[in-house]
Amino acid sequence: MPGRQKNGIGETLPKRIAAIISSAILVLIGGLNMAQAIETFTAHGGPIKGLTLDRDEEYLVTASFDYSAVLWRIEDMQEVASLVAHDAAVNTARFSPDGKWLATGGDDYQILLWNMAEVIAAPDTVEPIRLNGHLGKIVGMRFSRDSRYLASASWDGTIGIWPIDDLASKRFITGHDGPVNDVQFSDDGRYLYSAGYDGHVRYWQLSNDEYLRSVVKNGWGVNTMEVHEARGLIAYGTTDGAMMVVTIESGDEKLKLGEDRTPVLSLHWNIETDQIAFGNAKGRVMIVDTGTWTLLRDFRAAHGPVWGLVLMPDDGSLIVAGLDDYIARWRISDYPQQFLAAQSESRRFHLEQGLTNGEMQFARKCSVCHTLEADGRRRAGPTLYGIFGRKAGSLEGYPYSDALLYSRIVWNEETIDALFREGPDIVTPGTKMPVQRMKREQDRLDLINFLKEATAIPATSMNQ
Repeated sequence: MPGRQKNGIGETLPKRIAAIISSAILVLIGGLNMAQAIETFTAHGGPIKGLTLDRDEEYLVTASFDYSAVLWRIEDMQEVASLVAHDAAVNTARFSPDGKWLATGGDDYQILLWNMAEVIAAPDTVEPIRLNGHLGKIVGMRFSRDSRYLASASWDGTIGIWPIDDLASKRFITGHDGPVNDVQFSDDGRYLYSAGYDGHVRYWQLSNDEYLRSVVKNGWGVNTMEVHEARGLIAYGTTDGAMMVVTIESGDEKLKLGEDRTPVLSLHWNIETDQIAFGNAKGRVMIVDTGTWTLLRDFRAAHGPVWGLVLMPDDGSLIVAGLDDYIARWRISDYPQQFLAAQSESRRFHLEQGLTNGEMQFARKCSVCHTLEADGRRRAGPTLYGIFGRKAGSLEGYPYSDALLYSRIVWNEETIDALFREGPDIVTPGTKMPVQRMKREQDRLDLINFLKEATAIPATSMNQ
């Protein structure tokens, strides 16, 4: 084949010069514009578990491990409101199609219903309506197209149906064998699709909550799904790494991608552009054009899981959420495949070389929930600044559980050692603290010594 011989034999000089210049330009662009391919926006103090857009594509909501949901204005990616009312991590959020409501669901088994007009007008004083009844964490939600109903998916194995005008008439549908991970109404609101750990996407008739059939019978759990009834298709991601699109009627495969044994955690189907984005537990994102059934992008977007992603319809960008405390916007339309690669390791949730053992123990056991700074920023737990000698549950402004508010513990070397030796379930039973232990005495000692230095209040501050 002409022009393919070794040493450039058969190539004309202009072609060889052009190739050299082209390579140089690619290197230059790759070095200078990599940062421009990614923008980051921070408003949380913990990993971000979910993302959602409103119907008019004016607002975006992020749901976080730090117990909060943040409302963003998409036009300038500015924070509009920080909604802090859950008692545990917030996993998911959804806007009602009519724009009146925002629903958030969390590890506290609660759904909070926020009036959007009040959120925008008075974000610091707005109070949500609390929807209780589930006995497990809420991981998925969806409104009906007419905004009259909200459906919720819970790890208690049930699907919640919430009539917005008569919330007392809530009901719960059972039928999955294990946790329910996602839900979606049919376009006419008469039926419901639900995805579960049992590997089924089930189809229900809502007039009597009758189970009709399994649209998907997968051997592994289904973590996430999107139904496109107009095209007769359903997209879903599984616990064993499959990224699938099948027909609703017969289950025939239209697309199968994935990475063996790496759970698919998120997907977004942009109906306007006919594109689907999948995200998995290793940070991999795959974007498919469902008009031509071609793979548009396949790259590593994060160091760690991609829990949420959104394909933005107007500018062709992709917003990704995961283990970091920021969301990242990728300019996937402006940059070719070779410039899309995850940026450097996360500043707080991934360990860096050169840390002492005490610092590493703090990073592994404490940094997701706690900060060392005086202002505390946004974390699931209170700041550890000045922790030694402080009575448990006494930091002003933090919403402690009753178990800590009435605790007699004073934090010092002995009580912190006991906390990690015996575990929070023993030392502080009834609190929100995640159960974790440190078996090695030296690890506990190194952590305590690090905390004593890192959290010390300067003498000048105490004298003021």
